[in-house]
Amino acid sequence: MRILVCVKHVPDTTEVRFDPATAELKVRQAPTKINNYDENALEAGVVLRGALGAEVVVGCVGPAEASKTVKEAVAMGADRGVLVTGPWAGELDAAGTARVLAGLATAEGPFDLVLAGDVSEDGYHSLVPGLVASYLSVPFVRGVSALDGGTGTVAVDRAVDGAVESYTVALPAVLSVTTAINTPRTVTKLQVMKVSMSKVATRSAADVGVDEASLAPQAAATRLVAVRPAATPRRSEVVSGEPDDIVATVIARIDEAGVLA
Repeated sequence: MRILVCVKHVPDTTEVRFDPATAELKVRQAPTKINNYDENALEAGVVLRGALGAEVVVGCVGPAEASKTVKEAVAMGADRGVLVTGPWAGELDAAGTARVLAGLATAEGPFDLVLAGDVSEDGYHSLVPGLVASYLSVPFVRGVSALDGGTGTVAVDRAVDGAVESYTVALPAVLSVTTAINTPRTVTKLQVMKVSMSKVATRSAADVGVDEASLAPQAAATRLVAVRPAATPRRSEVVSGEPDDIVATVIARIDEAGVLA
């Protein structure tokens, strides 16, 4: 089995700040790292490798500095990694990113299984894995919380509205996983430093069969128009009296607010 794990190079969202004067997120000043949710996908791939003798390749689309994210992913257990980069890398929307990842999967493939985190910390729109599956014309299951590999198929579970759905998925396929699937292993800086850069290849859009013109900002399917902080109105009320009266008053206030509707 050959597995491609898609990882994203993202800003550390705990360090991102909002500038009210310019209405901009201070993203460029934040340190960068591997997307947390993709760590779960990578762990799932590494576990399958141990069980089935699979090859695990990491794929990433991003700026040149994202090579450090690919290198960290290799340290976590992948066999090798591929970064697709170019002057367009910092401006891609979900569709453009998926197009490049699908091209990477084709150029470096064939792969039996493509894994990704359910969401990215910076975008949080959950679009890319499904779009990759669409470009590759293969089955897709989102929100996978359990995964077991087999010959020609994988068995997956996903939690939906308090229920668990189970599927047997024919390969090749794309799966996006949740954090419930596992606990990713941690690696030290020394382990990352020991990874040879020969295990991290760099490709251009042309190398993976994608026209750079289709990745230009003006060709994007979506664009960011504005960023603004969400309004969070608050109200408070001090309720006093006997316990039963307090409970009745609180329930009445919640009912008035429509929270329980």
